[in-house]
Amino acid sequence: MIQKIINVGNSLAVVLPKQFTKEAKYRAGDTIDVETNAVLRAAYVRPIADATMPGLTPEFKQWLDEISEKEADIIKALARV
Repeated sequence: MIQKIINVGNSLAVVLPKQFTKEAKYRAGDTIDVETNAVLRAAYVRPIADATMPGLTPEFKQWLDEISEKEADIIKALARV
């Protein structure tokens, strides 16, 4: 779905569509974790409870970020396929 980035004070924001928030059971005031990757120009949103669950080790995440930056052109090309 296509959303516009809007100004909110001195920040930028994206409005989460109602259907998504309903299905994901998000409510106003919920705390979320937003993980970003500037190289890929991507953001991933998840409930804060999921952010504290074991996942990627810091070493693996660092390696993944380095590969993402090094191979950004290839990753972007593959995303268009």
